[in-house]
Amino acid sequence: MTNLQTIKDKIEQAHDFKQAATGVYRKWQDGYRAEVKKISDNRNLTDVGKLKLKESLSERKTVEPMQLSKKQQAEYRAILDVAYKEASKVANTKPAAVDPVKAEQFAKTFGEVRTSILLASPDKAIKILQEFIDATEEAGLVDRIRSEFAAVVAPIIAQANQVQKDSLTDMFQQTRIKAKGEEVIEAEQLMETAKAMSDSKFFGLHVIDSVKEVHLEAQKYLNNPTAFFEEYPGTEMMNTTLRSQEEVMLEAESEIN
Repeated sequence: MTNLQTIKDKIEQAHDFKQAATGVYRKWQDGYRAEVKKISDNRNLTDVGKLKLKESLSERKTVEPMQLSKKQQAEYRAILDVAYKEASKVANTKPAAVDPVKAEQFAKTFGEVRTSILLASPDKAIKILQEFIDATEEAGLVDRIRSEFAAVVAPIIAQANQVQKDSLTDMFQQTRIKAKGEEVIEAEQLMETAKAMSDSKFFGLHVIDSVKEVHLEAQKYLNNPTAFFEEYPGTEMMNTTLRSQEEVMLEAESEIN
């Protein structure tokens, strides 16, 4: 059976990866700002030329964070997918087979318990059932109680007050946990954690807000780069570093002139 610690490690790895992604983005943003500053400091360009060049840079650079975001999110969710699948293997583990002799004895005792419950007052019936559940250790047999719980407690429910009904609810939860085992319960929780993390937005509001300095489209699509590449086909495989700044500057100046 998979060690739950390895699943926890995967989830922690995904968490650390997401935290580090903000630093990767900030490093990219610093590079972008450096290029903008280089344009602003260029004394060979007119104000109109600088504006044109910055607009061109913005259009070209918008693709880069989209590419970066898509790559990061794919890696992040791949880690969580592994954690989810490994946790599901544990969560879907069936209880060990029960020894036939124990199963036969259990069936006999269970029948006697059900009869006793029919003849007892609600308080006495609840006590009888609680003692029976506490005394049953094998997960497969506890699961039998769980599966027949509604039928077993029906006579009690008909006469029970709210406090007694609450006790039965707690007892049912006990059978669920006891039948599954702590490891299975924890695996289910890890599955929920992995799914919640995978479904959440990758970048926080502070990053989303800061990326608007590059382009409003970058802000709009940073958490959903797939939609960006669908909206602008052909840009996903674009090599945004092919054109040098000098080439873009010359183009901007020629447009002005």
